[in-house]
Amino acid sequence: MNEPESSPRRVVAISGAGTGIGQVAAVRFAALNWLVAIGGRRVDRLEETKALIEDASGTCIAKELDVADGGSVDRFFDTVESEFGAVTAVINNAATARYGPLQDFSPEDIGLEVSTKLTGSLLMAARGIRGMRHAGVGGDVIFVTSAAAVWPWVEHLPYAAANAGVEHAARILRLELEGTGIRSGVLRVGETFGTEFANRGMEIGVMPNDLWFRRGLLRHHGLMTPANVADAMVAMVTLPPSYQYEVVSVMPTAPVGDVPTTLQEWQEGFLKLFSS
Repeated sequence: MNEPESSPRRVVAISGAGTGIGQVAAVRFAALNWLVAIGGRRVDRLEETKALIEDASGTCIAKELDVADGGSVDRFFDTVESEFGAVTAVINNAATARYGPLQDFSPEDIGLEVSTKLTGSLLMAARGIRGMRHAGVGGDVIFVTSAAAVWPWVEHLPYAAANAGVEHAARILRLELEGTGIRSGVLRVGETFGTEFANRGMEIGVMPNDLWFRRGLLRHHGLMTPANVADAMVAMVTLPPSYQYEVVSVMPTAPVGDVPTTLQEWQEGFLKLFSS
């Protein structure tokens, strides 16, 4: 049986690494002296991440990647393997989302969210596993999901459904991979400030905070940062090979004080949090 790769210099591939959680995670892995491969649709944002890594004396490949396109995924891995060797940590981080009731989503809107999160995660995982098996090494496949996968996060349905599918896929994959030395883990992420689609939603004012508060989804104004999530991600893939975290659910702690009972109290606490 192959063991998960435990050398001090592993190769990690991260999708959606041009902004937010993916960008911070890429920098963290580079700080471990790992070889970092980043992919995403917008090459200009990837170059920003690559510059952060190289300015800190890290090593990085940045390549255009559409995770929903099998050919793009193959080209990405082929390039990384030719320059760095076998990828032993695959981080499925790419996602896109918008907000609103399901009837307001076009077929294209739904297809984009599902293909990016669910189809893309499966394509990346499959290609990463083939590479590890061919090289005779173990490693990690991490699926970054949202708390919307398990909570009824209204007006976020295609994204939530795609994340739920990813989590079930990870459970099945974990059993398929037993005996190979390749671990399959879920990193489920709660409310985080600084992700691109959350920032975009706040800027254009389309996040249905009133509805979410009334449904009990916004119980307090605590939020995490991408760095908090990256810490959990690094912890998952740097475990000794003899055990694994199957599901890590990382959520913000409620700030000390009274829990808001009205949307206005929640909004005031939120503003206070980010003005301090």
